[in-house]
Amino acid sequence: MPHPHGQIYAYSQMPLKIRTELNSCRAHHGKTGSCLICDMNREEKAFQQRVIFENAHFIAYLPFFTDYPYGLFIVSKPHKTALSDFTAEENSSLAEMLKSMTGAMDTLFDRLFPYMMVIHQRPVNGEDVEAFYHFHIEFYPPLRDANRIKYYASSEMGAWAACNPKAIEETAEELREAFTRYQAKESRGKG
Repeated sequence: MPHPHGQIYAYSQMPLKIRTELNSCRAHHGKTGSCLICDMNREEKAFQQRVIFENAHFIAYLPFFTDYPYGLFIVSKPHKTALSDFTAEENSSLAEMLKSMTGAMDTLFDRLFPYMMVIHQRPVNGEDVEAFYHFHIEFYPPLRDANRIKYYASSEMGAWAACNPKAIEETAEELREAFTRYQAKESRGKG
């Protein structure tokens, strides 16, 4: 039964995925002196084929490594580490981005588009990650087309080696087109 809900988790130990992400960001910063996610933003903007939309403070794209055909990331453009770092203007910009991207997903197949959304921000205690970690939101949408779900195979789960059944550049183009249709629909609704 479809239903919206939110959850906040507190773990006694840092989950493996978050620990791996933080370690990768730390290692990249150690090698290059720059933030891995800032560098990802630059690369995605330069490549353009996976970018869906950007506004003044956020960029939305399908990263090349996403497990899901429409596994969207929303990333702050300025280097910030948590929601609490944002100005009022940045919070409004994030709200606009979230509304636009979820609207585009609903428009993609002309149906409500299920997803799980996860906010990645700095840990609440422990080491200072300001130099190398970056706020972002990840979407895990299970649809691979209007009526087909992307199921994980046992080897994908067991080896933590997901296999995306579609090329990200193709699904990014589909989502960009849906975003354009969503924007047109929103404009007609305001007029």
